[in-house]
Amino acid sequence: MFVSLCTVAGTAQAAPRRDDTALVLKVQYSDVAGNAVKATILTCGSADDHPRGAQACAALAATRADLGAMASDDRACTFVYAPVEVSMFGFWRGHPVAQVRTFPNSCVMSAHTGALFDF
Repeated sequence: MFVSLCTVAGTAQAAPRRDDTALVLKVQYSDVAGNAVKATILTCGSADDHPRGAQACAALAATRADLGAMASDDRACTFVYAPVEVSMFGFWRGHPVAQVRTFPNSCVMSAHTGALFDF
């Protein structure tokens, strides 16, 4: 009789700390040749790639990282239809985030998201 033993090893990953934030923010413009895409990382810390990180983090804190809860700043925008899709994936204060939203144009996107997607 032959007995075989095998050991299975795995890599344990720690759950994010309650205050950890690491978000990938992406904007895709349909009115630019090739559907131009911009992306950045937001950590709400000193390692931010985001040029307006402090303001972006304040906007997220005010809405608990809910894109749908961000109110417009009431600026006047044209009715030109040039869809802009924004997405936010990662962790906000330790909680998973996966959101995508489409706006009719970049002016409306900026009016609703402020500094968050201004990079």
